[in-house]
Amino acid sequence: MGVLTRRRGAGCLAALLLAGISPAAETGGESPPAPVHSEHEIESAMLYNFTKFVEWPDGALGEGGAPVVVGAWNDGLVPALEAALRNKMIQGHPIVVRRLNSSADAKGCTVLLVGAADRKEIARIVQYVGRSPILTVGERVQFSRLGGVIAFIREGNRIRFEINVDAAERAGLHVSSKLLRLAAVRREAPGQARN
Repeated sequence: MGVLTRRRGAGCLAALLLAGISPAAETGGESPPAPVHSEHEIESAMLYNFTKFVEWPDGALGEGGAPVVVGAWNDGLVPALEAALRNKMIQGHPIVVRRLNSSADAKGCTVLLVGAADRKEIARIVQYVGRSPILTVGERVQFSRLGGVIAFIREGNRIRFEINVDAAERAGLHVSSKLLRLAAVRREAPGQARN
């Protein structure tokens, strides 16, 4: 069992502000209501903002200006990712979104978003990616508990996130303390570390 640290003030508002999406303001009806965003749209925006607070090892993003790949392990995620990442850059690199068909495709990614896969599939993907410098993000809470770097956590109508700092370190990724302050932080128990 890993060790989980909850950060105070890391609620839905912090996550939505991090994603650049504001909840509807309570102004007595004076302003038009805020647009309603789907879960995939919010997660896609949050994923992009995670990349602003992660450093990859030297050379992991390729030569200057080379595109980086954001892979999606679920067809339903691709449209939201493409919309959220259109004309955006990750540390000076243009982004290409790809739907992955096999775990072998994951090795060519900079960021990997895994949809609602079952535990065995998550474990297989995490095992295959291993120590590659890939920011892995999953839609299930057990994703970070099975060795993924970031997991989205749904609490009622809120979307929060948990970061497995040991998984990030294994991948050679440095996660900014600014992002860690907004997350539930997970450390793996001794003997739980993965290859």
